[in-house]
Amino acid sequence: MNPRKSVSLLWLPLSLSIALAATGCQKDAPTDEAAPVEDAAGDAAQTTEVAPVEAPKAAEPAPMPEPVPGTDAVVVEDRTSPASAAAGFDIKAFEGKYVTGATTLEVTLEGNFTLVDNGATVTGTWSAQPGGKTVLLDPDSKGESDRTVEIVSADSVKLNGATLQRQKI
Repeated sequence: MNPRKSVSLLWLPLSLSIALAATGCQKDAPTDEAAPVEDAAGDAAQTTEVAPVEAPKAAEPAPMPEPVPGTDAVVVEDRTSPASAAAGFDIKAFEGKYVTGATTLEVTLEGNFTLVDNGATVTGTWSAQPGGKTVLLDPDSKGESDRTVEIVSADSVKLNGATLQRQKI
């Protein structure tokens, strides 16, 4: 027997096996009506219909909480005072004028500040940070950067490394 012919004869069953395996793995498309099945004698067997299987229903999400009357907010925060971020922060104790050399910082109860630093004046709003140990100065001018003031004691604060003392009125 010729070796070339025996190799080609082996490829024929192998390629048939691959083709059968590929077509056997494909799923038939579902149909709405059941097709009649013929038995070995060629007679049509009784047609049976298969009921479609329903997919399980997904769990419904929990209902949204009812809004607080008079607001659309889900979380209500007190943003009316500059100390709202720091519980227990005493605005009245912080209010005042702090001075050192050529730097003056004046803060008001309403949440405004005026900073005079080496002759340059910056105005804006202030707000206490969580923990109540620092205050953020937010200038009105977008050209100015925010500053952080550290509260050292009831009568002194630190700004840019300099300690400013409360000025007695």
